Amino acid sequence: MLTVIFSFVIIALMRVIQNLCGKTASKTVSAGATFFRYGAYYQLIASLFALITLAIVGFYGFNAPTFICSLISAILFAIELFTNIEAMKGAPLTVCTMFALGGLIISCVCGIFMFDEPMSWLQAGGLLLFLVGAYFLVSKPKSSNTKITLRTYVLLFINLLVNGLIMIVQKYFSVKVVGGNVSAFSFLTFLLNAIIMAICLLVCVTNNKKKTQVIEENKESSKKEVLGLSKTLLICGALLAFALFVINYLVTELGKTVDSVILFPVSSALTISITTLIGWVVFKEKLTIKNFIGLIVGLLGIVVIGIF
Repeated sequence: MLTVIFSFVIIALMRVIQNLCGKTASKTVSAGATFFRYGAYYQLIASLFALITLAIVGFYGFNAPTFICSLISAILFAIELFTNIEAMKGAPLTVCTMFALGGLIISCVCGIFMFDEPMSWLQAGGLLLFLVGAYFLVSKPKSSNTKITLRTYVLLFINLLVNGLIMIVQKYFSVKVVGGNVSAFSFLTFLLNAIIMAICLLVCVTNNKKKTQVIEENKESSKKEVLGLSKTLLICGALLAFALFVINYLVTELGKTVDSVILFPVSSALTISITTLIGWVVFKEKLTIKNFIGLIVGLLGIVVIGIF
C-alpha cells in the first residue's frame, strides 16, 4: 500500500514538471522545424532512460501486441505535445492541467466496458466531485483579463481526448498483453515517437518553400544553439523526457493492480493540488475562495473514490 501511495506522489510530481516544462517551451516552440526538433530530442532522451531499465530487467517482450501498443502510444504522445504547447500559449497553466487530466473521465468509463472494472455509484459520485472541484479550482475572478479563444478551447479538448486515449493504451497494455515488459513498451513508445518526429523534421526542412529560410535560421542560431535548440529548450527537454519516462513506467506498472477509477483520479488530484500551490507560492498567482473550495471538494472526491 505504501508503495502505491509513494508511486502516486511521484507521478504527481512528474506531471507538475511536465506541465512547467510545457509552459516554458510554449513561449519559444512554434509549429514547424523547431517543434519537430524539440520533440525528437526529448523523446530520444526518454527512450534512453527506458533503455537503461530495459537492460536491468531484461530484453524480452518485443512482440506484435507490444509494438502496436507502442506505436499507437507514440502517435498519441506526438499529438499531445503539439496540442499542449499550443494551448499553453493561450491559456493559464492550471486550465491546461485541468483539461489534460480531464482525460481520466474517458479512461474511467472505458475501464468499465473494456477491462471489466467495477465502479460503484459512490465512486461515480466521487469522480463527479473531483471534476466539480477541478472546475472551481481553475476558475478565474471576473476581474481577470485572461481570455481564452475558440482555437485554444479546441486544442484543450483535443488534448483532453488524447490524454484519455493514452491512459487507455497504458491500461490495455498492463492487463491485456500477456507477459508484457513495461520497459520494452516504454522504450518502443519513445523511440518510435522520436523517429516520427525526426521524419517530420526532415520533411519540414527539405520542403522547397521553407528550405532556404530554415538554412538561414540555422546559420544564425548555430553559434548559440546546440542541435538547433536553445539552452532553455535543451534543459526543458531533458526534464520532460525524465518526467514522461517515470509517468509512463509507473502508470503502466500500477495499471496491473490498480483500477482506473482509483489510479487516474488520485494522481490527477495530487497533480492539480501541487500545481495550484506552486502557482500560488512561486508565480504569485492569487487564489480565490472559489479556488480553495475547489481544492477541498476535489480532494474530498478522491477520498470517496478511495474508500468505496
